[in-house]
Amino acid sequence: MTDHHSTAPTGAPTTDDDPSAAPTGALRTDDDPSPAPTTVDDAAASGPVPEASAPHGPDQTDRVILRTAAEEAAASGPGAVLVVDDATGELTAAALAEVGTVGEATSAVPGTPVISWTASHAATLALRARFSEEVTEGRLEVPGGDHPASLAEIAAETRPRLALMRLPKALADLEHRAVEIARAGDVTLVAGGRVKHMTRTQNVVLGGVFTEVHASRGLGKSRALVATAAREDLAPLPIARGTAHLPVRGTASALELRAIGGVFGGATADAGSLLLLEALDRHLLTREEAEAAPLARAIDLGSGNGLLTAYLAAALPETPVLGSDDDADAVASTRATLDAYGLDRESTDVTWDDSLFRVADRSADLVLLNPPFHDGTAVDATLVQGLLDAVARVLRPGGELWFVHNSSLRYRTEVERRIGPVRQRARDRRFTVLSAERT
Repeated sequence: MTDHHSTAPTGAPTTDDDPSAAPTGALRTDDDPSPAPTTVDDAAASGPVPEASAPHGPDQTDRVILRTAAEEAAASGPGAVLVVDDATGELTAAALAEVGTVGEATSAVPGTPVISWTASHAATLALRARFSEEVTEGRLEVPGGDHPASLAEIAAETRPRLALMRLPKALADLEHRAVEIARAGDVTLVAGGRVKHMTRTQNVVLGGVFTEVHASRGLGKSRALVATAAREDLAPLPIARGTAHLPVRGTASALELRAIGGVFGGATADAGSLLLLEALDRHLLTREEAEAAPLARAIDLGSGNGLLTAYLAAALPETPVLGSDDDADAVASTRATLDAYGLDRESTDVTWDDSLFRVADRSADLVLLNPPFHDGTAVDATLVQGLLDAVARVLRPGGELWFVHNSSLRYRTEVERRIGPVRQRARDRRFTVLSAERT
């Protein structure tokens, strides 16, 4: 089959007068007789479909994914539907509502199952709570429990004919998800996004995994890319590799890093974490000189690529260490980093959870936190509040939080109110490191 790599839009399309209505939650085709474009350039020429008013339910990007999926379902035939990283649950709801109808239209058995997989532990729990009846009835599967389920294994086992998702922000994340989904074999991937965030490189990434890639018609300022016919010579799942240079108990060290999917920072050591670790390393040497008692437990909350977890395991060999993250890719990355550095031992654990909900109250002496400060592209200073509350719960009296944040943000009062007395440990133009003692 001939490769077909289209180009993605680089700017917002103009709206035309296409009268077709956007679905408000239905996975259905519209009555627009015009053929779907085969490239993004063709799609731009044919013009987007105006956005319908939908104060509730799927947003514009969800609707372009659902409309395109309905069009592709007619061509691909019956089969399971795999929904990936559905943060709002709207794609899952629409798939559940229409999968039986689509099945009947293609002579399939009504009630073809829907699988909704997400990398987020919190989102997994939310999906199960929202769709508890559908899960009980066997109409929906939400994989994942104490440990994250492998998307590649889920795809290979369930063999979906359609996979629906939003385009990830990171190209590494897109490549990883595409390779995992392609394990299903004969699957059509529909990935939607806002046109202003779509690039030609996304087509190239998908074209490395599937032999055919084309764009859907636009809907307002959103569009979908459609990838079909997975390549037979798929490479193993990509794992990024890097090295962090930092002191460990006063000795210059090189720590191997691993990154899977779209984990924050990739396989690099971000400057904020390095500033924190340099200050912490000096502090630990001072504790050692004072012959302080060993720490009972140390935790890296939001472990990401495993840099802070690996440091704790290397610097505190007698202390049980826990790395924790809500994101499945971060959990896998942290484990890979520990393994690469030879620190995957019995006293070091990595868990997939939300805000340390598995950790007992007052059980830790030290928690490290380099929290998220952005919701999408906007700075959101409130994102840290729930994490600080989790730290306050798990720290013993006298235990310490070591916290790094953007210097432009002011967190000292917030940390002191939720944890206890605060000291500034380091500061540069970009980042500030604070420690707080639990009262």
